[in-house]
Amino acid sequence: MKTVGIIAEYNPFHNGHSYHIAEAKRLTGAERAVVVMSGSFVQRGEPACADKFTRAEWALRGGADMVVELPDALALSCAERFALGGVGILAGTGLVEAIAFGSESGDTETVLGASEASADPALLSKLLGEGLPYPAALSAALGIKLGPNDILGVEYARAARTICPGMELRAVRRSGSGHSDSELGGEFSSAGAIRGALARCAGQTRMTPAVFDGLVRALPRSVLDGVAGMMRKGVFPATLAGLSDAALYRVRAMSDEELRALPEISEGLENLFREGALVSSDADELLAHVKSKRYTMARLKRSLMCALLGIDERIQSEAVKKEALYIRVLGVSSRAMLSELRGKASLPVIVRSSDRDTLPAAAAESERVSALAHRIRALGQPYDRSCTEDISHRLIVRE
Repeated sequence: MKTVGIIAEYNPFHNGHSYHIAEAKRLTGAERAVVVMSGSFVQRGEPACADKFTRAEWALRGGADMVVELPDALALSCAERFALGGVGILAGTGLVEAIAFGSESGDTETVLGASEASADPALLSKLLGEGLPYPAALSAALGIKLGPNDILGVEYARAARTICPGMELRAVRRSGSGHSDSELGGEFSSAGAIRGALARCAGQTRMTPAVFDGLVRALPRSVLDGVAGMMRKGVFPATLAGLSDAALYRVRAMSDEELRALPEISEGLENLFREGALVSSDADELLAHVKSKRYTMARLKRSLMCALLGIDERIQSEAVKKEALYIRVLGVSSRAMLSELRGKASLPVIVRSSDRDTLPAAAAESERVSALAHRIRALGQPYDRSCTEDISHRLIVRE
């Protein structure tokens, strides 16, 4: 039975994600889809709006057959490490024969070609220094038009050449709104536009008929109902603003050496974080103090969240190595598939609490960071900030 792999965040799960899973299966001829999903934090440097177990269940309802976790040390990393982690875990399942990724172009050959091309490092550095976003700067340096999802596709292709050279790769053309669109746009609205609309609802501002209609069209009904219930309980959405006090405390408490050791910190950036933490009242003020043309906001937010979680450059660089990878199963469509995974996986599989006891030291360290991230993410929820331990959550089985 052919299985396609997908790397995703589902923040939150929406109709575009259902479409992507269905197209990934259709284009590759696969009958099953295994998703590696960011855990409690996402690559844009924020807590996931809903906990990973809720998002995994949404994905299973939306067409996924198994959802496993991308450790938070890698979810909060640059595109290269994000891709290496995701591809490494998919290859390690022993189930996946193809990887499908979202793409603005939908042109697999263009993305694969870009992955083999070399950008002029001096030109790339110059363009980034001028404030050009990384996708646009890389596109210009390569001379190839690429969107944000194409860029991740390039990194997936590079990772696959290193980890699993025979893996089939397929681009799935993005449908509907663009990655950065901020307004709801019908059945296939962007995740950013959906998060913005939901945040306005959570803030108790008046929901206009247009916003309500937009959410109804953009989200599967099970997701919309689930979000409404979580809002009533005060657990949705978790936000960066909700973690402001904790983040400011952490940066103020860190030594200069600890700040310098954070991932993606260079050229004296630690000094700006130190100064910003002292003069700022919340995370937004801190980030505004640090922001410049040279650094994207996503990069700065990732560094801030790494500070909060105690993720330094050593932890992140170790987490991407094969001996540190593991397969934490969040949900599955059948126990038979779980048994097949246990028989074929080349990485440690975590389903029960006792499975953690057999992890190699490097994988155990990465897993401990993810367990902490689950507890810290809950502090970003609006009212109810309680949580249960990560490993106490039962495996989701949708047979």
